[in-house]
Amino acid sequence: MTVPARSLVLATLIVLMASPSAAQKNPGSATGEIRGQVVNADGKAAVTAAIVTVTLLGATSPARTPAGPDGGFRVRGLRPGRYRVRVVAIGYTAKEFASVEIGAASPRVDLGTVALTAVPVELQSIEVAGKRPDLLLAPDRNTYVVRDLPTTRGGSALDVLRNVPAVDVDIDNIVSLRGNSGVIVQINGRQSPLKPAQLGNFLAQLPAAIVDKVEVVPNPSAREDPEGLAGIINIILKQEADAGTSGGLTVAGGTTGQGNIGGNLGYHRGPLTLYGSYGFLRDRRPRNESLYRENRYLAPITYLEETGTRLQLPLAHTLTGSAGYDLGPHDELALDGIYSTRSQQDSYGLVYRDLDASRALTALSDRTTTGHGTESNLDGTLGYRHTFAKGHKLSSELRHTQELEGGPGSVVARTVTLDGTPTGIPARENQTSWEHPNESSLKVDYVRPLSDAVRLETGYKGSLQRFHTTLETEVFDPGKAAYRPDSSRISDFTYRQLVNAGYAMLVARLGKFQVQGGVRAERATTRFHLRTSGGTYDNPYTSVFPSGLVAYHFDDSHQVKLSYSSRIRRPDDLDLVDPTAHYADPLNLSRGNPYLKPEYIGALELGLQRTVNHLTMQLTPFFRHTRDAVRTIRSIDAAGVTTRTFANVATSDAYGADLTVARNGGRLSGFAGASAFRQVSDASNVGAGLSVRTFGWSARTNASFRVSKSFDLQTLLSYQAAMTVEQGRNASRTRLSLAARQKLMNDQLALTLRVIDPFNSSRESSTTIDPQFYQVSDRRRLIRGLLLSANWTFGKPLKDHEENEPDPVGR
Repeated sequence: MTVPARSLVLATLIVLMASPSAAQKNPGSATGEIRGQVVNADGKAAVTAAIVTVTLLGATSPARTPAGPDGGFRVRGLRPGRYRVRVVAIGYTAKEFASVEIGAASPRVDLGTVALTAVPVELQSIEVAGKRPDLLLAPDRNTYVVRDLPTTRGGSALDVLRNVPAVDVDIDNIVSLRGNSGVIVQINGRQSPLKPAQLGNFLAQLPAAIVDKVEVVPNPSAREDPEGLAGIINIILKQEADAGTSGGLTVAGGTTGQGNIGGNLGYHRGPLTLYGSYGFLRDRRPRNESLYRENRYLAPITYLEETGTRLQLPLAHTLTGSAGYDLGPHDELALDGIYSTRSQQDSYGLVYRDLDASRALTALSDRTTTGHGTESNLDGTLGYRHTFAKGHKLSSELRHTQELEGGPGSVVARTVTLDGTPTGIPARENQTSWEHPNESSLKVDYVRPLSDAVRLETGYKGSLQRFHTTLETEVFDPGKAAYRPDSSRISDFTYRQLVNAGYAMLVARLGKFQVQGGVRAERATTRFHLRTSGGTYDNPYTSVFPSGLVAYHFDDSHQVKLSYSSRIRRPDDLDLVDPTAHYADPLNLSRGNPYLKPEYIGALELGLQRTVNHLTMQLTPFFRHTRDAVRTIRSIDAAGVTTRTFANVATSDAYGADLTVARNGGRLSGFAGASAFRQVSDASNVGAGLSVRTFGWSARTNASFRVSKSFDLQTLLSYQAAMTVEQGRNASRTRLSLAARQKLMNDQLALTLRVIDPFNSSRESSTTIDPQFYQVSDRRRLIRGLLLSANWTFGKPLKDHEENEPDPVGR
């Protein structure tokens, strides 16, 4: 059953318009008051743009008030207790009062003059606080605090990403941003060297419980690596330890066969900080697939129907760890590491039905594939930072990553009679593939304030990527009763990429303006060597990537920005460049194109942000121009075999807008987001009829409702509309999940029940339209079920617990 798009619209309106009266509190005992005046520490002038936040200790629902024309502020209606008071203003160091007591005898507290010190400019953010997911809007990125969403409990990092606006994860676990899969996924600010398919597998085994925040950077500056046409998604893991010892444990199990256990432990004392986590996952992932094809290559037309069932049984372990040590007041060392290992049983059964022009069955056959795959990933980083003075620092980072993925598989193919009886001798084959990618890199960054309003940033990064991939195929020879190599499906190649890059940026604050401009220059040298044929493909090239940003702050609630960036997508995914035939099955092949050129993109983006009371709106019109865009091309031969390959189309332009509305505070919170864009591709250089003009849109809402102090509900609903693409059309997609959470033991224990895909709508369908053939493929993930999880935390201060306390200001 597919949830219609209008259901999403109705849910969105309910999320944004509901205003539950049950959240009102009795103000009878709330008569306390905190007041003061905010001034500049240098000239003692009033800081009129200051925001004062007052939070009752043990709760996280704050009261906020802006400073008046003279810098004065007054927060009223406070209950007796201890409060944390924080004063912030753009361009100044924040000041915090850790414990301000309001008692029955002294209900009014005057903090007097609060002097703020001006600091060198940083890109300032607007914090939208309240019930999670917290939202932090900065000129260059949006940050979503997702550390404890009910709809991700017991899930993986992919479940977390599905809760972030403009981010999508498809049925193959490929991550995309604004409908573009050319996005770079970072872990703790470091680009993952894994390619899309391997990265999806890794994120599917990374427990959601250790993910703290997700940053979305659609238009990165020259400071960042230029990889990724759509931008950057940075997954920030929990790596901060509280004072003393703290930790947590999560146990989950579901009706779909999924089960996982995760735990984390942190220690912080003096100059030493240690943090580690472990996650275990076992799962059962069935999938139904079907394909319908009209072969128009020869007359008369013939038809093919394929039906298949795939079952994957992964078993994964993931370890993360970090250690930090302060060598002194100006120097610190940090060591971060991630290690994961996965083994997976895989079975795939296919049935082929050949039909003649009258659609009568003419032939029947089947094919069964079984395999055992293994994968391991290691990522280690050693970092050093030296601070010369406030805002003046030097940091360096040495990193190494390596991966191993592959394993053996076997295939049995049979011809059967029209009534389903096997006939003849089955065809058998064995196949073993391995991939050994690794990367080493050195990164140095230097930041120096040139004045109170201007900052210089510069740096260097050198990286060396190496891939070694092997594929061996053996076919059983009945006459010799032995397996022999199939030379057409044997591959052994290496890929090497060396990139040296340097960048320089200036960041300035000019009154209410923030300005950022920079340039990055790179020299890349690549070599693809196919050992089986002796072919070598070299591709050295130099690239320059300018970037710029101008932001204007009307006040702390209103902001407008304009940014530009240029980026690249290198064809270093082995699926793109390996010319060896890879079998999905004998009638569906895939070949890479070693002559692919890199894609270059120039992106212009306008951002409008406004916060009014509990509502925050962000509207982002954008334009992207891509040169040499990589597209998938399919063809068919006289035998009815389709081949998927890749080609550079001349240009592809996309323009549209993103809209996100977030509601925070009170019992109801969440967000609703929508993205719409027009795409125009010129593929005349590849072939006639491939150019396309299309329109796409998607929408998503994530709503949380706090039923009581200890019980809350959450729902996630997303919809992606059907869209025309080169050579065809992709069908619409819908995703829905629900969750209920009960908190116990003063919030240290939480029980969460998730309802996953209740309408069994996890489906992807696409249509290929070509003069030589017409094809419809449909894939469904059978993930509908219930997942129950229990999460226990210890050692955390109450201020870090979830927001379930009454409103501290008694409103």
